[in-house]
Amino acid sequence: MKIGNTLLCALLAATLSSHAADAPAPAGKKVLSSAVNPLVLVRINDRISALNQLVFEDGQHINRWDGFDCSTNQAVRLYWDMLDENEAVVRRFYNGSYDRYAAPQPENSLAEVAANLCRAPHLKNPSWVYIEKKSKYDTPILVDTASVLRVKDLLIAKIGFEYGEIQFDPPYDAPYDMKIEVHGYNCETQHDNVIAGLDITPEGYVSDSLTGKAAQRRNEDFSNTPATSAALKQLCAMSTPSAFKGEGAYVATTKKKNVSSTSGPMLPDMSNNGPQWLAQFPLPAEIEKQALQTINQWATPRFKKLSWNMHWSDNDTVPMRLDVQPNGLLLLLENYTMFSAQRLTMGNLGQLKGGISISYTPTVISELHTDLRFPLHQGQKFTFDTVAPKTDKKDEQTVIKRRCEVTGSDEARQINSAFSGRYWKVACEIESDGVEHQTLAWLSDLNVFMPLTQWQKGKEVAAKITDVEIVR
Repeated sequence: MKIGNTLLCALLAATLSSHAADAPAPAGKKVLSSAVNPLVLVRINDRISALNQLVFEDGQHINRWDGFDCSTNQAVRLYWDMLDENEAVVRRFYNGSYDRYAAPQPENSLAEVAANLCRAPHLKNPSWVYIEKKSKYDTPILVDTASVLRVKDLLIAKIGFEYGEIQFDPPYDAPYDMKIEVHGYNCETQHDNVIAGLDITPEGYVSDSLTGKAAQRRNEDFSNTPATSAALKQLCAMSTPSAFKGEGAYVATTKKKNVSSTSGPMLPDMSNNGPQWLAQFPLPAEIEKQALQTINQWATPRFKKLSWNMHWSDNDTVPMRLDVQPNGLLLLLENYTMFSAQRLTMGNLGQLKGGISISYTPTVISELHTDLRFPLHQGQKFTFDTVAPKTDKKDEQTVIKRRCEVTGSDEARQINSAFSGRYWKVACEIESDGVEHQTLAWLSDLNVFMPLTQWQKGKEVAAKITDVEIVR
């Protein structure tokens, strides 16, 4: 088993390293080394998860997880970790999602690897045996007798914890219904060391992990029950660890598990621009009253939903969507490549509160100062200043000051043929960490601000609006 897995991992590393250019690392960087970690190579429900540890020529370390479905001989991409010098995760990419779990995606280039890997005689599904059927954690504790490995005084064993519901681990909302700890137990000294911790999805793939130095730093967080300690000692004493009986063979349930009501997803669901998440974090009453007084009755939105694609540059397109709320404020959804942002706005000017899909808490302003009045007119000047309170990540208030002037008007169809009527052109100077400039269009037919320009790399650049859809 030892020799077979070693050769298998060497061949797998060589193959996967040839695809390392797909990693979110600096473009054109050469891979110096590639190694598949045999200790965390797991096969669950005929699905294999493999960790490939890559080092690039600039010193960048990347951990790449790939999956292989042995029922179809297909490969999938699981996720990437970009690590610092201490092997702490700097960034994680679940395919096209940044710092948030996303389902595995096909990796056709590794289909041949999948077929060979699934036929490997030394890589089988676990033979789980109960260490105890109900532990102090209120879960069964299992040991995989098929993968127990003894190297001199060191015993390598996979300990499993099976859950009756699908739970989600922060900070990525990674789903799992089983956790696996890879233990390195010294039979001579009886010192136990957790080499890795793995979250396993109901399908059988790794969705989150703790390995290497990161696992070492967290070792004090792991503790064994008396039954687990006794099982490890017993395995050390056995010439054939696969014969360990424990409290009997574990048989996995075939019943579909429900999502936990207490440990379910915590990150916001912004997929349909629903208001439920932001509604949990209300605006101060005086700010909401001030915003509503400003838009009523001359600036009440004249549409229900407005969607479009915003082109900041030739290669940067962001789908946008505005939904009118019952009180007349607007909820804006911005779908970036790897995350989404949701903002509650007044007429699509500024942000009253908002957050991103990879953060648990939004930002809610504590002050609003504006002399904006509707209807707009030529030469009108107004301010729109917001103050957001300190946060755990920022020990200062966030102050954004806008100084705006209505400088002209034109036909709205010049912005996009879907628009009708006229628009007021509004030039704004925005002061926060620095000074930026932006030009907006107030569409009189819809009663909404739309951006005409955006501040990029120290200059004001034109924005292009396409694929406009209006629901009135």
